[in-house]
Amino acid sequence: MNKVAAVVVTFNRPKELKLVVQALLDQTVKPNTIIVIDNAGPLPAIDVLAPHPNLKIIRLSENTGGAGGFSQGIYEALKLDTDWIWLMDDDAIPRVDALEKLIDATKTSEENIGALCGCVYEYDAIATAHRRNINFLFGFESSLPVSAYKADVEIQTGSFVGFFVRSIVPKTIGLPNTDYFLAYDDTEYSLRIQRNGWRLKLVPGSKIDHLRPQGSRLRHGEFSQKHFYNVRNRLITMRNYCSWPLLALIWASCVGVAIWLRTDKRFSEKNRNLFVMAILDGWAGKLGKL
Repeated sequence: MNKVAAVVVTFNRPKELKLVVQALLDQTVKPNTIIVIDNAGPLPAIDVLAPHPNLKIIRLSENTGGAGGFSQGIYEALKLDTDWIWLMDDDAIPRVDALEKLIDATKTSEENIGALCGCVYEYDAIATAHRRNINFLFGFESSLPVSAYKADVEIQTGSFVGFFVRSIVPKTIGLPNTDYFLAYDDTEYSLRIQRNGWRLKLVPGSKIDHLRPQGSRLRHGEFSQKHFYNVRNRLITMRNYCSWPLLALIWASCVGVAIWLRTDKRFSEKNRNLFVMAILDGWAGKLGKL
């Protein structure tokens, strides 16, 4: 029987966190352990969640971003006798049989499957951006079309929203890169998995509702830190994994310009400087927290 540790990374979403943990406890096939990584939010997770024998809460001393949180969560999961690690955000609600569908998929999956990814829903529709393929020549990313969600299918990258990774994978290739802090840490990890000989597969029967508010999408608001990390980390990832690194940098820079042009107050000194810093740091390969 597969033993599963679920890892939830949280920061300042107490209401959503309670829903996520309850959904995990209500699964038709339940995870053996639920690990909540509290990324030093203002309201400690231990004050939000009711005690449970299968719930482990770890509060970090500082906000390490999604990359640091998932890295710590996988590290904690590897201390346990577990076969698979199920990653998700604190606003991702797995439907009641989501884990059961993933476990079923492991019974028919090849040995070289390193991770299985569920189907993410936002606003009652499939959020295709969470599961993507990449042109490895220069880094063009394309979301898997809805038409491909009819059966299990191989993919190249998956977000950490419902990312079900075999424990032997991080034991072999290491943890997500904490220096990414936010954005593209899951893409880089997906690509690293494949570079080391494993494959990723979409399991559309395993469904997760991502409670993303409308205004949280990248195109909304001014050019902020979340835009900075997305632009910089995309540049670094594509350069490191594409066959034509220079062309990958140029293409990723063009995507970055497009993102910046869609933000508010883009020509203000603060926003313009932050965008330029993202591009320069990306070309220089400079990671780390702002």
